[in-house]
Amino acid sequence: MCIDFGISREAFRDEYQERKPLLIKGGASDIAFGWSDACGIFDRCNVADPSFKLSYDGSLRPKKEYVERYMDIGTARHRLIKPVVYDYMRKGATLIANRIKHEPKVSACARAVGEFTGRQVVSSAYAVFGEKSSFRSHWDTRDVFAVQLIGRKRWLIYEPTFELPLSTQQSKDYESKYPHSRKPYLDLILEAGDVLYVPRGWWHDPLPLGEGSFHLALGTFPAYVVDYLGWAMHQMQDVIVVRKSLDDWATDEPVLQELAGEIVSFMRAPENYERFMDEFHSSLRDEASLALEDFADARGPRLSDETGLRLRAHRARGLSFGYLIHDGRKMSLNPQVAETLRFISESPGVSLCTVLEHSAVEDKALLRQLLTDFCQRDILCSCRTA
Repeated sequence: MCIDFGISREAFRDEYQERKPLLIKGGASDIAFGWSDACGIFDRCNVADPSFKLSYDGSLRPKKEYVERYMDIGTARHRLIKPVVYDYMRKGATLIANRIKHEPKVSACARAVGEFTGRQVVSSAYAVFGEKSSFRSHWDTRDVFAVQLIGRKRWLIYEPTFELPLSTQQSKDYESKYPHSRKPYLDLILEAGDVLYVPRGWWHDPLPLGEGSFHLALGTFPAYVVDYLGWAMHQMQDVIVVRKSLDDWATDEPVLQELAGEIVSFMRAPENYERFMDEFHSSLRDEASLALEDFADARGPRLSDETGLRLRAHRARGLSFGYLIHDGRKMSLNPQVAETLRFISESPGVSLCTVLEHSAVEDKALLRQLLTDFCQRDILCSCRTA
């Protein structure tokens, strides 16, 4: 794992997750990262996509100012107007890339956060050289791990005034009604290698310090109660009370009481909760890289004993019950195989030889073949440990 969180998953969940910020000094200090890495990430982005942004003086600049369209042997492409970007950044602008995919060092950080939290992760990058704030003080509607990779940045963090906002509850629409306090909860400087966890709803203002700074913002996305409620409403259409018409309070109030009872009964049923969680996780697709040298060779797929293994999904849904949710499908598993996958999930990057030794499956050749097949199908990811 490329990030050392310095705390167990259980302690983080019980003490910090959606409760309060956490500063992890040096948690990402082992990541070798420089401006060539940062520039490469921005170079490979689709600069015409809305997810690529240039922020200056608190607002986003129009694409037409810094992106040009050109023809490349009959194909329309887009590229940055670099002198314009350089000029804006000298004056304090921030270059932003959102929803980054298939960038090895970014993906490694995102996977570390995903495995630590058990949640889906979306990656963003921020580069700045000036002293202007990228955005004014705001809250995010997702938990964020800020990973400082180059330079320093000052963070002012304020306690929430509107707790646990959803994606439709942006701070810009609530700041007049729920302004943050004048006194920061935290005033700190992130240095290269530091990691900062900021729960959703906590006001924050990352402030550049007039030097080159690059950080990743890794947002996590779990299932929310409102998601479960919406799913339940759709599932309950066979319950007759939800199909009744409404007319006036006097006659409808008993109907609504009956409805409330039905909703409570449905949502508190463990089997309904498990069905919802299965469906939620079946809709997720975690990133996996090609492994051509392992699986494309004409001599057939092969994994060395030193190959590290990890589950592709950040959260292994169903292993305790003898199944696994994978790419929208429910796979039934032999109990010993399920236990083997749970061992891999709890020890991401564990070597194949260690898995073979640990597993209760007696036929090791068959287990090796099965794990190799799981890697080809992206149920497992292979990684080099030596």
